[in-house]
Amino acid sequence: MTDSFTYVFLIIALAVMLLASMPLLSACGGNAERISPASGDVSDATNAPVSDTAEPTAEPEPTPINGAAASDGKVAFYQLAPDKNSLMMSYVIKTANGKVIVIDGGIDGQGLDSDPYLPSAIRAILGLGEGDYFEIEAWFLTHHHKDHFYELAKILKNYTAADNFKINNFYFNFPEVGVEWKSSAGEKDYDLDHAKILYAGFDNYYSVVPFEGIKGADFEAELLEKPASAENYYYNLINGCVINDANISSEGGLSIEFDGVRFDILQMWSRTSQNVNSTSTIIRMVYKEHSCLFLGDAYTDTGSKLLKKYSADELKSEYVQMSHHGQNGTDKRFYTQIDAENSIRLWPIPVWVWSVDKSGPYNTYQTRKWVGLPEDYREFEEQGLGDTGRDFVTGLYKAFPKNPASVSSWTEEVLAAQRVGLFE
Repeated sequence: MTDSFTYVFLIIALAVMLLASMPLLSACGGNAERISPASGDVSDATNAPVSDTAEPTAEPEPTPINGAAASDGKVAFYQLAPDKNSLMMSYVIKTANGKVIVIDGGIDGQGLDSDPYLPSAIRAILGLGEGDYFEIEAWFLTHHHKDHFYELAKILKNYTAADNFKINNFYFNFPEVGVEWKSSAGEKDYDLDHAKILYAGFDNYYSVVPFEGIKGADFEAELLEKPASAENYYYNLINGCVINDANISSEGGLSIEFDGVRFDILQMWSRTSQNVNSTSTIIRMVYKEHSCLFLGDAYTDTGSKLLKKYSADELKSEYVQMSHHGQNGTDKRFYTQIDAENSIRLWPIPVWVWSVDKSGPYNTYQTRKWVGLPEDYREFEEQGLGDTGRDFVTGLYKAFPKNPASVSSWTEEVLAAQRVGLFE
């Protein structure tokens, strides 16, 4: 009798130990996040219970994010480019606990019609293999041009559960074409044909992943499900739901935080914006003593509004993303006021826009002069200024992936060449 009891007890104990050692998977995962619109910090937990069907599941079962790269205690900051010729702005931030945030990730020019590159790049950043499961915690879009949104449009348009990743939150505020605000350049300035793919892509994505709200937004329960006859339903629902004048203008402003990395939303479009570039949402990322000012394609009027609203000290940052790919964006006064000459400068710029002189169609040479660099791009390269860690120029990277849609092509050499910061 005693032997039988001991045997049963051992079996039960072994089963308990095995269950306790199994990895726990969560659709939300990680630490609780916060969004702070002026009135103080409020929980940004999803607005509906997480359902068992929320995660896309491929065969085999999703692999939990447990690679060293995903949770090494460091914040990795990337300015990505799949090649030297595509016009684009693409930033990926991996937090200390492996959460992923994307800013823009757009594509135009050479890579416009190529397969999406970001899922493979992110898997490589997280130390995952081809097809392994991951989540993007937040995706920010700055404005309504395809070199800033079209990578997301392609991903959403063709998304299926077999893609085996999930995007938890989207943050953007685009003006409604011809109604709320109209570009001085007319509707052509909106990249409307490509934007329609983005609009419809949200409905496709949420036909696979049930919509449970956006962290920081409060949706009535009946809004969570798309009406059968509605078009572009989720795009319209999400657009401006968190990034809006009320939240930005309220006391304390609007801050969105993930795993200790904070994104302060400083400014969005207004009815006086001069063109689509000047509607760029301005974001300042802060992590401990590190900071980066993301200007998108900010135009001269955008910079003037920022300097009226904020002091120069509030805008000065360790990193500054050079507006409009480093040419025809904000002006000399703005860069001088924010002390861009002494910042680490990020140039999301293809080689053909960087390598121009005064006879060319772009004024990149002028922007270089404003921040204390040689006007002539040849002098910049001859003096080895791309190796000082002060300027990161995508068109001059020393390594690009051979096949951007393949995880194996995003080697450590490529990732090291495109990593602009690694923060303890």
